[in-house]
Amino acid sequence: MKNLKVVMISKESNISKKELDILELFFKDITIINSAERALKRFVSLRADVIICDIDLPQMSGIEFCKIIRKINSQIPIIILSNKTNKKYLYEMIRLQLIDFVIRPIKTEEFIFALNQTAKYILNNGEISVQLNNGYFYNYKNKTINNENNEEIKLTKNEYRLLEFLILNKEKTLTQEEIEKYLWAEEIITKSAFKSLFSRLRTKIGKDSIKNIFGIGYQLN
Repeated sequence: MKNLKVVMISKESNISKKELDILELFFKDITIINSAERALKRFVSLRADVIICDIDLPQMSGIEFCKIIRKINSQIPIIILSNKTNKKYLYEMIRLQLIDFVIRPIKTEEFIFALNQTAKYILNNGEISVQLNNGYFYNYKNKTINNENNEEIKLTKNEYRLLEFLILNKEKTLTQEEIEKYLWAEEIITKSAFKSLFSRLRTKIGKDSIKNIFGIGYQLN
């Protein structure tokens, strides 16, 4: 998971050196935010791959935060931390399909176990390879397309991020605004740059693979 980004939502006073040392074993890119509200505002621009969240947060609890995140992204792996053992949290965790529930003060082996479970989820349940409707395969790990002749086609960063966003929302028609916000956050891009990205991706994954629904948006075919 060294190439992935983890976002930790926790009060500064709760984070121990032990926790940070363990996270640094697994991740190079670690972002810490001290409130759920700030994390929600920055969620799109943060582009997190893994979320670790405290239950005990000011104003909005970690569970409420995770409920909102699940509506935005149903697949992102989430680990919950808490200094309380409470059955109702365990039930909520099952409903929200979280990776693990770790009690503070954390035990090294339990935290590492949760992170290893996260890695297994990303590699297995997180679908390393997904088949597109035209028979092409997208490999999440290598960020490549394999066509019907099993030829490997490399994708640029924005091409694979766009494809992953479309796959994640395959039952939904995404507006241009939603796509721009996900890919470029607050950066302003030209219409030609936007169209060029779609054109390049269609060339690599099949021209009929992305539907353009006039006046509404885009959807993976």
